Amino acid sequence: MKNKKMGIILAFVAAVLASSYGSAYAAANLEPINAYFNRGVSFVLKGELWQPKDEDGNLLTAIHYEGSNYLPVRALAEALKIPIEFDAVSQKIYIGGKPAEKTPIFAMPMEIDNIYAILSKDPKETMVKNKQFQEVLKIDQYGDVIFTTDRKYKRLVLDAAVVSPGEHEVEFSLYNASDNAANTAQTILKKLTVKPDDDVKKLIFNVEGLEKIKIHVQSPNLNPYIYARILDTSYFDNGDPAATAGSKEAPSK
Repeated sequence: MKNKKMGIILAFVAAVLASSYGSAYAAANLEPINAYFNRGVSFVLKGELWQPKDEDGNLLTAIHYEGSNYLPVRALAEALKIPIEFDAVSQKIYIGGKPAEKTPIFAMPMEIDNIYAILSKDPKETMVKNKQFQEVLKIDQYGDVIFTTDRKYKRLVLDAAVVSPGEHEVEFSLYNASDNAANTAQTILKKLTVKPDDDVKKLIFNVEGLEKIKIHVQSPNLNPYIYARILDTSYFDNGDPAATAGSKEAPSK
């Protein structure tokens, strides 16, 4: 113990995620192991020296066990800008977001152009294509809406339409609105079009890995009046992959 700091790891990942386990769960699922803190190993992340830390800013040390070095999965996920969440009920660690979970678009942190893009709950304005909705984002000329996603989602699914008296096609363009986007902030990542004679149209954008996004809405010919609507049935999600089974630490070896 003096020359080699031998530790007993009891579900290292769970400890880092600040989980609380009852004695019954521990007895059935936690197994003690003998391992070493490997204070000699260092990490280089994308060409730069990297020091893993926990949520409180405390330095973390790799653990050496049976030939491999291990680090808490949260430290690695956050360093690689991958969302991570622990579900204490199911005892699952979700890396990359919870599958099939939907977050309604208007429940998200958002900024809108209040001159030409306005949230409305007026029943006359929420009647779209003969269907009544609770809330819409109405964009009668052109507008921007910015969402803070914090890399938690893979997709933005927009339900959109052009309503009467709209006569023109409307483009919905996705941009990276992160503070670190630099020159790429002007690059259109994806552009989709809705026509006046379309019913409510589902537009799917890939937003994986993005911290903040912008949806710009306008006519491709810069026609002044477009009468576009984004509906409250729109949402962010992570697709529908099979749920991640179990949890493991990621080896750094």
